[in-house]
Amino acid sequence: MRCHLSGIRCWIVCSGLFFTSALFAGVNVAESIIFDNFSNQVILVKRASDYQVKGTKHTVELSNRLIVETNTNVTKEDIYHYHPQVNKVTELFKGSSTHYYSLTLKDPGKLGQVLNAIRILQQQNEKSGIKLVQPDILQLKTSAEKIALTKYVPPYIRLLDIPLLWSKTKGKGVKVAIIDDGINLTHPDLQHIMPSFSYDVETGELSSSPHPKTDGHGTKVAGIIFAAHNRFGINGIAPEADLIALRQPDTWTSNTLLSFQLAKLAGASIINCSWHSEWLLQPIADAVNELAQYGRDGKGIAVVFAAGNQGLEIKSGGSEAAIDSAIVVGAIGANFKPLGFSNYGQSVDLLTYGSGVKTTAVSGEYGVFAGTSLAAAIVSGLSALVLSQHPEMTLKKLSQELERLTKNKKGL
Repeated sequence: MRCHLSGIRCWIVCSGLFFTSALFAGVNVAESIIFDNFSNQVILVKRASDYQVKGTKHTVELSNRLIVETNTNVTKEDIYHYHPQVNKVTELFKGSSTHYYSLTLKDPGKLGQVLNAIRILQQQNEKSGIKLVQPDILQLKTSAEKIALTKYVPPYIRLLDIPLLWSKTKGKGVKVAIIDDGINLTHPDLQHIMPSFSYDVETGELSSSPHPKTDGHGTKVAGIIFAAHNRFGINGIAPEADLIALRQPDTWTSNTLLSFQLAKLAGASIINCSWHSEWLLQPIADAVNELAQYGRDGKGIAVVFAAGNQGLEIKSGGSEAAIDSAIVVGAIGANFKPLGFSNYGQSVDLLTYGSGVKTTAVSGEYGVFAGTSLAAAIVSGLSALVLSQHPEMTLKKLSQELERLTKNKKGL
């Protein structure tokens, strides 16, 4: 374990990741930015302080960074030669056939110009090894999520027969990564946790501690999965599993890719993403597909996403909840009927409890948690219990077992 974590830290240092990202919101990068996403042309139209994706309601911020996908034989030194404006190259995600890098530019005002130059290089020179180039994107929320909260009861423990699973295991030996905002591990129900690895992708620190003015969601997720079985508070679904805590409080493409890479390097069998962004970008889908196909020594890492709480149909390319290789979770009530706020569609793999429950709060006390974020955390906890008993189980078999565990056995 010590050697393994040392390897992660070594990779972080060698990749140049100890930095605080400077945001360049509002800089006059260009009137419009053009790039490809899943072979579709995307146009970002400049507004006063952000950009709008043409033809949609999506709004984004840009920085002085580009995201570039290359063949595996391309080196960092090769990338520096793509354009004179490239000032720094950071490795973000290593796949089996391609790699993703972040390119920091000297002048943020040249972002569109450099992006276009690299696109032309990609189209005209196959030997460049470039597969894709996009701006690093921070997605901005366009509307508040609608979440119905109910009086606290813990019905999912009974409805899913979790005590029967606890008689065999509480998740020991399984590593679960939580990609979210910070987690308060000083909470009385979380003090037993000694994370396998912690990292803050926003600040570059080896810590996942919450920022008091912004963070609160990650601690709620952690309670559902990891809360100690003691005489107070709540009981987590897999309290003996190992936590990989990755603080990623925003939607920068680079930070999300880096989070997935660190989860993989830290040995995660399950990656809990109790969230989704407003819009699916190709680099994120590529990373999730890579983890699902090749992660866990070819058995597949379970990447669990919340379906979302807008009450809308999930369309192809709409968000991370549209990724076929992910485990996408919607929300039902105690009667096993879908809740009105839960997003739905063909990409939703599982439905489980999403009404209000009590969980750990960042304040050190307890609060109410609901929605598909809760449902995703429940599925991640169940996954840890299953893989603890059957560590060689493939992702496909795990998905089938989760479907069996979450279906209505009582005919309610």
